[in-house]
Parts: sequence; structure tokens; C-alpha cells
Amino acid sequence: MIEVGVIGYGYAGRVFHCPLIAHTEGLQLAAVSSRDPERREQAYQQWGVRVYTQPEELLEDDRIELVVIATPHHTHYPLARMALQAGKHVVVDKPFTLTTAEADALIAEARRRQLLLSVFHNRRWDGDFLTVRQVVEQGVLGEVWLVESCVGRYGHSSRWRTQREAMGSLLHDWGAHLVDQALLLMGTPRQVMAWRHFRVWEREVESFIRAVLDYGEGRTFTVEVNYLRAAERPRWYVLGDQGGLVQHGLDPQERALAAGDLSLAQEMSEQRARLWRREGDQIDEQELEVVPGRWDAFYRNIAGALLHGEELAVKPEEAREVIRLIEAALQSAERGEPVTLR
Repeated sequence: MIEVGVIGYGYAGRVFHCPLIAHTEGLQLAAVSSRDPERREQAYQQWGVRVYTQPEELLEDDRIELVVIATPHHTHYPLARMALQAGKHVVVDKPFTLTTAEADALIAEARRRQLLLSVFHNRRWDGDFLTVRQVVEQGVLGEVWLVESCVGRYGHSSRWRTQREAMGSLLHDWGAHLVDQALLLMGTPRQVMAWRHFRVWEREVESFIRAVLDYGEGRTFTVEVNYLRAAERPRWYVLGDQGGLVQHGLDPQERALAAGDLSLAQEMSEQRARLWRREGDQIDEQELEVVPGRWDAFYRNIAGALLHGEELAVKPEEAREVIRLIEAALQSAERGEPVTLR
């Protein structure tokens, strides 16, 4: 049994990490660190864990073997580095880091100490993404040449997410998931072109950002995070030479975890994917059942890697590639021109 300590008991630690860890065979949620006394009390009451005021106190607990970093983005690097230097295996909430230099330093530290290092790219196990990936990999649409992946709302961020130094950018937040999914579906693009706005909310962090990943020969993958979205658009819009797919809505697992039970996650009928496929002169239209999402697979893999030597599902090098692409997109938005990646 691997004892796990979670640093941070805000939304991510409280709603995502602690419940998933607590229900994973082979892992024991044993400790939580938070500077907020109310959150420490909440963690103790909910999980019966040891609670610490400072991260350093948790890292001094010799019983803890795995540390999860669930804190604001700008703290990921220093806290993960401290945990690795304390001899702990580490999971970092996304984004891995704010820069590739920080990612490289953590990867080197983990290798030097032969410790596990992974990043919580849980949306690899979103039902909508699993459905799109299945359709693409089965070749149902022929060669896929256009993908648009979009999330958004009409409303500003709050607290530390409004601060450039702490947040990084919209691409470091929701965008990190979308970029990770793009890399899994289509690989590393040749270049990226991005645009961003700071309209309406007057914050340090963008209210809108769109990055077009160019794969050559007319193949593109668009990533969009839009907090000015006064009208809805599909979560996924995919075109191939032989058909297309449209899917609306977000995976329901976050809502279910917030309600306290992952098993409550159910896709609504209006969120099912619509598939159009050309057969000669005919176009066949059908509704697809969404592949069930399974965020719990992430920590099952972490347990399997630590206890049984299983291959890591989310490798730090993959998470580092996400940060590299985000940096290139931000450079493009700043310069107003494409940035080459290869």
C-alpha cells in the first residue's frame, strides 16, 4: 500500500485528487497540507487524514511515498522539486510547469533519483475525447484534415487565475488539456499560429485564445479557450475525407465528483456524437454512444506503476511537450506570426 500526501486542498485537491486516490486500490490517502485552517479541518473530517500547515511538514513525513501537487500553477515547479529532493514520487496537477526549462529540470531530477514523475492529464479519459479518438483511429472518417476543439463560457476567472504570474495563460489552464489531446490525436505540428484577446474582463490573463496547429498539407487542429462565448459551439468538430463528427457538451465526470460520486457521471442524450459518413453518393448520418469516461484510470495506472512496474500512462516527457507547444503559441500571439516547432 502506497501512502499518498496531497499538497493543496483547493478545488483540484478536494474534488479531483483526494476522492480518486481514496478509491484506488493500492493507494492510501494519508495526508493533506493546506495553509487554510478551514480546509485542513475539512480534509480531516472528510478523510481522516493527517493534516499539515506547510508543504515542508508533509514532505518530512517518512510514511508518505507519493506526493500530489494540487496548487496554483506557478507553485508546481518549486513544490515538485522539493518533493523529489525529499525522495518522494510525484504527481503534478496540470499544467506540468509554466516553462519547458522548469519541466526539463524536474524530469532530470526524477531521473537522477529514479523516482516516478507524472502529470494529471485526466482529460485523456474524457468520454468525448475517447469517442473522437476511437472514431479517428478506426479510420471511419478517412484521413482527418480538420479538428476544432473548443471549451468556454461567458464569464471571467477569479482569484489567482486572474494573475499572469500565477496562472500563466488560458492555455496553461483548460488549454493544457486540449493541447495534450491534440498531441495524442495528431502528434507534433510543424508550426503554430495563435491569437488572443483581453476583452471585457480587464484581467492580466486572456479572455480568449485560439491556437491553430498546422500539420502541413491542409491538416489543422484548432485549440480554443473562450471566456467570451456568448453563443454555444460544439466541443468537437472533426472533418475527414469521408465524413465528419460533431459533439457538444463537457464530460460529466467533474460534475459527478463535485457531487461526491464518480459513478453518477452520465452523458446526456444531447451530448452524443453525431457522425456523418459518405458512402458513394449517399451520406449516412448516425448518433454515436459516447465511450464511457474513466478518470479513475489515471491513479490506477500510478498504483500499477509503483507496485507492479506498469508503464506510466502519462509520461513527464509528454507533459513537457504540451508546455513547449503552449510556449510556442504564446510567442506566436505576441509576435503576430507563426512559430515553427519542428
